[in-house]
Amino acid sequence: MPQTSTRVRQAMPPAFVSLQHPIRRTPAAKVNPLRALALWIVLSFGFFLQFDIVTQAFGLRFLRLTDGLLFAYTPYLFLLVGIGATLRYGMPYFLVLFSTVFATLLLKTAVQDGDIYLTLIYLLTGVFCFYFVMVARDEKFLVYFAIGTVIGLLPSLLVLFLQAQGDKALPAIGLGVPLEGRSFLATLFIAQKPGGLWTHGNEAGHVYAVASASALYLALRWRRPIIYIAIYGLLLASFTFTLNRAGLIAPSIALIYCYARLGNYFLYVKTAAIAAFVTLILALTTNASWLDAFYDVLRRRFFEDSYTSTNVAERLGSNIAGIEIALEHPFGIGFLDRVSLMTHATTDGVISVHNGFLSLAYQSGIAVSIFYILSGIYLLVQRRSVQSFYIIMFLFTATSMMFEELSINVFFIFSVALTTAAAWVNYATRPKPKRERNWREK
Repeated sequence: MPQTSTRVRQAMPPAFVSLQHPIRRTPAAKVNPLRALALWIVLSFGFFLQFDIVTQAFGLRFLRLTDGLLFAYTPYLFLLVGIGATLRYGMPYFLVLFSTVFATLLLKTAVQDGDIYLTLIYLLTGVFCFYFVMVARDEKFLVYFAIGTVIGLLPSLLVLFLQAQGDKALPAIGLGVPLEGRSFLATLFIAQKPGGLWTHGNEAGHVYAVASASALYLALRWRRPIIYIAIYGLLLASFTFTLNRAGLIAPSIALIYCYARLGNYFLYVKTAAIAAFVTLILALTTNASWLDAFYDVLRRRFFEDSYTSTNVAERLGSNIAGIEIALEHPFGIGFLDRVSLMTHATTDGVISVHNGFLSLAYQSGIAVSIFYILSGIYLLVQRRSVQSFYIIMFLFTATSMMFEELSINVFFIFSVALTTAAAWVNYATRPKPKRERNWREK
């Protein structure tokens, strides 16, 4: 078609001009199927870390579903990262990881059946987390993981509620820890504090608490505080059964932060309206048995717990004794011998150290606990260059580990390995300052 002059073109109808100069369409971005599959892998792993089926109930060699998923997912993430990036950024990390774990496997004191399994799971999780953090430099992977964790929390809480209502068939299908072979006192404790998919309420309450870290991350990223507020409401509902007070510490502080950071006039008004509505419903509902049970739980755990004053002294004494045992056995110690030493080291014969950092040292060596603490401090210092997800996860996890032996839980094993890997990858991949050349080089 011959070119038209500018004056003639201005007199033409717009439709005719568009025919003369058709709109150039930009080609659609190509979808990388390998990357798309990796996003769904990350989402599913976050989901099953919360809804972690006890596969041992089906006669499999690993205890939980995520233990098996590590074997399936790690090679795929390795293919995405590649051998070049592994050699460039991962060699010192893997050298330290394998050295510390192998030292524990060789030099751990009084190893019994089952004492090695969780140490090997930590090793495998540490390898997985390196590749997870490498691909998660694209923050979309962290968003998918957080979404999967929040979604997985819902069926996990459903299992807890069903178990609390007396459903005894759940462990047979992998939705709970079997009670066979446990002592009468342990069975009674679990009946008073059900844990759903987890052993008991003291463990489950902290797992749910750290899951709310993902909800906080999504709420801050999308500026939708309702995401975290809703999850916090579910966390309060679970407290009715788990009776875990320490699991509410970090989420409650985060709730205040969420209101302070994202709050506005409409959020405060809506919150006040919902609170008034709930108060009215509670005032009018006088014959609900579940409401009486909730009031009893609040009264017993916060107002009439005569054990609170002695509990503080007991935990302090067990922590002091636990530190001495950790220093005497720097490569770890078997569970049965550790219980025996704790019984003799504490005045009241307390067998639990009530501290996740120390139990991690017994399980995988004191070096693993030290690396975890140093990695968390590094992330806080470098918070301007670190994705907020890792900092939130560390703060929630570290708070829970101050109150309970959580190193046996796969979700906390993952969080410890994730923090360590995130600190190393941030250090290894940060841009190096350019060295100024001296006058001779010039």
